[in-house]
Amino acid sequence: MLQPVRSLPEVSTAMTSETPASLRARNSFLASLGQGDTLNAIQAARAVLREEYGLRAWNFIAGALKKTALDKLDLKPFRVALLSSFSIEFIHSPLLAFGFLNGLSVQIYQAGFGQYRQEILDPVSGLYAFHPDAVVLALEGRDLLPHLYREYLEQPPAAAASIAKQVGDEIAGLVSSFRSRSSAPLLIHDFAPPTWPSLGIAEGTTEFGQIKEIQNFNHALRLLGRENPSVYVVDYEGLVARHGVQSWYDERMALYAGAPIAQVMMGPLVSEYMKYFRALTGRSKKCLVLDLDNTLWGGVLGEDGMSGIALGPNYPGSAFVAFQHAILSLHRRGILLALASKNNLDEVERVFASHPGMVLKKEHFSSIHVNWGPKSSSVRQIAGQLNIGLDHIVVADDNPVECEEIVGQLPMVTAICLPKQPEKYVEALLQEGLFDTLSLSAEDQSRGALYQQRAQAEAMRASTGSIEGFYRSLEMEVTFAPVSGSSLSRAAQLTQKTNQFNVTTIRRSEAELTALLADPDWMLTTVAVRDRFGDNGIVGLLFARIHSGAVEIDTFLLSCRVIGRTVETAMLARLCDEARRRSATVLRGRVVPTLKNLPSRDVFEKHGFTKLGNSNTEASHWILDLAKDNIAFPEWIRSAQTQSGESSLRATCTTDA
Repeated sequence: MLQPVRSLPEVSTAMTSETPASLRARNSFLASLGQGDTLNAIQAARAVLREEYGLRAWNFIAGALKKTALDKLDLKPFRVALLSSFSIEFIHSPLLAFGFLNGLSVQIYQAGFGQYRQEILDPVSGLYAFHPDAVVLALEGRDLLPHLYREYLEQPPAAAASIAKQVGDEIAGLVSSFRSRSSAPLLIHDFAPPTWPSLGIAEGTTEFGQIKEIQNFNHALRLLGRENPSVYVVDYEGLVARHGVQSWYDERMALYAGAPIAQVMMGPLVSEYMKYFRALTGRSKKCLVLDLDNTLWGGVLGEDGMSGIALGPNYPGSAFVAFQHAILSLHRRGILLALASKNNLDEVERVFASHPGMVLKKEHFSSIHVNWGPKSSSVRQIAGQLNIGLDHIVVADDNPVECEEIVGQLPMVTAICLPKQPEKYVEALLQEGLFDTLSLSAEDQSRGALYQQRAQAEAMRASTGSIEGFYRSLEMEVTFAPVSGSSLSRAAQLTQKTNQFNVTTIRRSEAELTALLADPDWMLTTVAVRDRFGDNGIVGLLFARIHSGAVEIDTFLLSCRVIGRTVETAMLARLCDEARRRSATVLRGRVVPTLKNLPSRDVFEKHGFTKLGNSNTEASHWILDLAKDNIAFPEWIRSAQTQSGESSLRATCTTDA
């Protein structure tokens, strides 16, 4: 039976024996894996980890994966290079296992013990030959800064600070060397403070202080990350604090084998890495679907009435208020909210309108399904209404039966089965970082309002007599602008998150985009759309390369919010104009089909491109001869000025699009 995601168990080395439930989960995992059923195998693997979290379970999953022909599974290959100042080999099994849970087939490059300097500085090292998709630089403070840890009182405070600066400068130099040779995202640990500060309780009374110097060092690391594209500082200090420093470290193994992290803590460490890997591969979740009874409030509305539900300043109502605040924070980060509840709609609406304890309001939800049908049906309708993939949806529900029904029908959905204690709801929702992204854009923060604008536009479409009349009534304005420092993060984010209208689904990091910007043969353009309902922000990208008299389209994508409004026609018309300006004679494009990009597969065919080559190949190739075929800029779209102040070029071609 498929299993939903419940709150991960507390990390414990005692969770090693096989129970009947764990045996069932193991057998289900092996059976699904053998059948090539990726989604059900992932659900079963989650059940295995829930029943027996720890090294045995990680080794079991990793071992089974190594014996499986992974090319038969729907997994994305992802190459991870591990550089460290300590022995980190115990991380391999959980890295493979947690990667699988996130749809990744992880391949690992393990540098030699303490060889991170040599790997980065040697241009022909194994690191660069591996061509990693992500690099982890796992550093322990006591390895690099013994003067700030065990030897702090053996020299003047000013000397310790000076040494810390030298080490910081060395790391900055390593980052610079790495970035000159690779555009792969780089994850660097910050430093956790010592378990026992050298000054004891006098730590806070001194001008310098051991903890303060480490905090200063971490601050300098974060500045380094902000100043270098695709360099991310992992909050290792916070991670250790959440799990407890005395549980995190294994001092015997630190002294015996240079392996300071307790084996069971490799799971939480990998989970932290997965937040970045999900974001880099477009696997961050976009929508949270919520139950109501015993989820947003305590009790059952239909039985207890509005005055009887638990929601307010006193426990347990205060726990539900805290949960709603956490959900509202996700909404303000750009996560779409939806409701799927078995309830009476009129009673639910009264709670939203009148209950003084409600933090969330009806307008915070982009889709509301309150009925008595199967929740899987409601979730499917929510995905269709919001035009997002089911694999980008997370459901939070207190009822394990409902969670099992949802994942049984929709195994691509992630279901969080909330624990019995409502004070643990926030942890259950946030601990895996399912919604985390690498950056937060203005478009993210206004996404809820943008989807309301989209709903208004769709309502107008239904009431408009003709499709052209609908287009004209939208009063659309499109702005083309070159990717710049201010839009770099948003551009990278769009490549990492957009799946449906994305002809090649090429993911790009900020570092990769920075490198392309330095090449005069590349055109990197953002597409912003405004209509009568408001500003949608940057919703599209058009990346192309000039090569041998042709413009080769590399990235052509649009947010699902503006699909079906002829913005793609305006983009191709713009590119047609730009190609002529650069004396190109043809446009070339290709479509790489994925499970999700069906809406974009016919974009070149619809715009008069000619298909090339064998139709049996996975990717289709298309060409537009600019001497004979042209694309007209839609009459109902106004072309605004670029952000650089130059007038946007309008296509003068007249052929139907």
